[in-house]
Amino acid sequence: MKVHSNMPRRAPMKNHANPKPLPVPSEEQWGNYNADLDQNHAHSVFAGRTNLEARALIRSSPIERLEDLRWMPPAPFRYYMIGLRDLMLANDFEDLDAPDAASSFLRLVLYKLEKQPPYIVSIMPELLPAIEYVARNQSLFKAKESIYGSFLELLTRIHSLYQE
Repeated sequence: MKVHSNMPRRAPMKNHANPKPLPVPSEEQWGNYNADLDQNHAHSVFAGRTNLEARALIRSSPIERLEDLRWMPPAPFRYYMIGLRDLMLANDFEDLDAPDAASSFLRLVLYKLEKQPPYIVSIMPELLPAIEYVARNQSLFKAKESIYGSFLELLTRIHSLYQE
């Protein structure tokens, strides 16, 4: 079941200054993924896929696919995070998957800012509209605060780390 039709499904899209889409990450950009089980798995799921194809994978299993993003090398991570951003702004998830996707998205951004800032800082300007949208619309994603915590608190932590 999709999000109820009387609820807004999309965040206002801002003009992103990306005249040309990024190319799908090359095998070289994946690096030595065979040396790490998590990277190897992420590669087996995502490698060679466009962001449009990846969005379908994420939509079908958000928790698992966002966990795959966590373990990607920098270039594939950045590429697929842009696709994830678009998916979050579209809010095109099944009702039961929407809260997990929203929470996992915010927590992935927070994790990268805490543990691997070079992976994400360069794309934060492109991600911020989606981060803001998700954090300020917790109820739209049907993410109960008693289960998922406060998205606004996560937003505060994200802003704090990004400003450092």
